[in-house]
Amino acid sequence: NDMVLAFSLLLMAPRTLARMTNKSLVSLVALPVPITLYVTDYWLWLETGSGNANYMFFQCLAYNVFFSVILTDFFAATMLREKALYLTEKGPKKVMVTAVVG
Repeated sequence: NDMVLAFSLLLMAPRTLARMTNKSLVSLVALPVPITLYVTDYWLWLETGSGNANYMFFQCLAYNVFFSVILTDFFAATMLREKALYLTEKGPKKVMVTAVVG
């Protein structure tokens, strides 16, 4: 559920998605692997009783790593976009004036 909500919110910022690196693409392509293996291990462990709980743990761990790589890359791309917008901003620049006492 979290992944569906997060990806739908990511699609609302197409200019930021364009700035994302290839790490996100690799993670997005690799994401179905732990999901599929988790479903399989769930069936083996809980239905037939022949699975191992460690496999389920590591599939959840891989899922969360891939998901966090995508979100971290999105946040970094957002910050790069905001920096580019700030540097190319037109109009008078705000100058900070400090008083020297002495």
